Amino acid sequence: MSERIFAGKYEVQQEIAQGSMGIVYKALDQKLNRVVALKVVHPHLTNDPSFLQRFLREARAMARLQHDNIVTIYAVEQDQGTQFMVMEYFPGTNLHGRAQSNTGLPLAKALAITTQTAKALAYAHTHGIIHRDIKPANVLIGTDDRVKLTDFGIAAALDEAPLTTAGQLIGTLLYMSPEQAKDAGLDGRSDLYSLGLMLYEMVTGSHPRRGLSNTAVLGMLANETGLPPVSFPPNIPPNVQALINDLLRYRPVDRIHDAQQLVDRLETLQAGGRSVPRAVLQRSALADDQTICELEDTNRRGTTPSSSGKPSQRAEERQARSLGTGTIMAIAFGTIAALALGYIGLQSGVTSAPQVTSSQPATTVELDAREAQERLEQLRLAVTTKDLEGLDKLSVMSEDRRNWIEGMFRNYNTIEASLGELVPSPTDITSTLRIEKLILPNGEAFPVGPALQKIRLTISRKGTGWGKIHW
Repeated sequence: MSERIFAGKYEVQQEIAQGSMGIVYKALDQKLNRVVALKVVHPHLTNDPSFLQRFLREARAMARLQHDNIVTIYAVEQDQGTQFMVMEYFPGTNLHGRAQSNTGLPLAKALAITTQTAKALAYAHTHGIIHRDIKPANVLIGTDDRVKLTDFGIAAALDEAPLTTAGQLIGTLLYMSPEQAKDAGLDGRSDLYSLGLMLYEMVTGSHPRRGLSNTAVLGMLANETGLPPVSFPPNIPPNVQALINDLLRYRPVDRIHDAQQLVDRLETLQAGGRSVPRAVLQRSALADDQTICELEDTNRRGTTPSSSGKPSQRAEERQARSLGTGTIMAIAFGTIAALALGYIGLQSGVTSAPQVTSSQPATTVELDAREAQERLEQLRLAVTTKDLEGLDKLSVMSEDRRNWIEGMFRNYNTIEASLGELVPSPTDITSTLRIEKLILPNGEAFPVGPALQKIRLTISRKGTGWGKIHW
């Protein structure tokens, strides 16, 4: 590589790594006589205002974090239109290069790495920052086994706008939590899920989703209701297995409460079961806890206060987002739509109506059922033709349901659906909407989970006719 000096004082010594965002160099700060790392934005991205906004957001997020286990940022500068970040130079390798496939790491080392990473997350979370991309490549390990967490480039400080703009799925899919894959509200427990996958990989040498396509991984995240398919060798102690299982619970509310609680459990394990005293840290409220995973009981759903006491703005933020057209974007938001249809069932009360008595003519009942069936068929057609206005006229939906359907309509080229058998009662008729096929813009079929085969529809009697369809 030819010699280069950035901003008249940073002398490049060698290239360290390359990524989609830019190139990382080892350099000498000639004014301070200090070795630093420069993260230099790729030239073709410097004219992209949205990218530069993300780059500056990374700098702001990292600059707020001063911790022994987090890479420190010193400055953000530019040289002839090229943006670059000046960071602490930390010699060593990342965990991706350390871990051995099929064998993993010694248990003691895996627990020590996880403990240091958890301490970094506990600190970041109390400062209102979620990393959102915990993976082996972002965990640096020095020659003395000291750990530094890096690349907060997609971290979202809670007092700033979210980074998932233009329909982009932010994060690394293989280590992503279910709620992040669904673009639901996140808190620090999403990072803990990712760290749980990383710990499992360290102690077993395997990953429950390795080798699968992005589509298959998203399908698993959509249809799992419990732990991912993990399997431990006999040499892994039961208390370590229990810890990993508690990190990988599907619902965030069932996982380890926060990163500091994880640190406590890890230190207790490493101390042979003896509790390790610590100073109590106050946990900051991070994000709306009402993730898609936790919305199965709609009677318990409500607005969760933020740390400032104001109502959560998650629904407003989600409604304001526009959706992109890339394949991963389509897969991600398609997953959101599919999961919402499967899991956010609208359990609305049914309007009381006159009872059908045995004296009512059979022909009237037959005509009523035929009319209800016609309305249900109109709804099915509105879904397959992506007619949102028609759905609004035919049915009653929550704001969440409507937002997710909008996402599905925008992100699938083809939607095929069918209706199940009609089940009449004196007050209503129920049926089932079954999503049979979903085709992405690139022509790839998206796997349809069993939840999409049983979307309950209810149409209630209203006077002598029928009301709107509830779903």
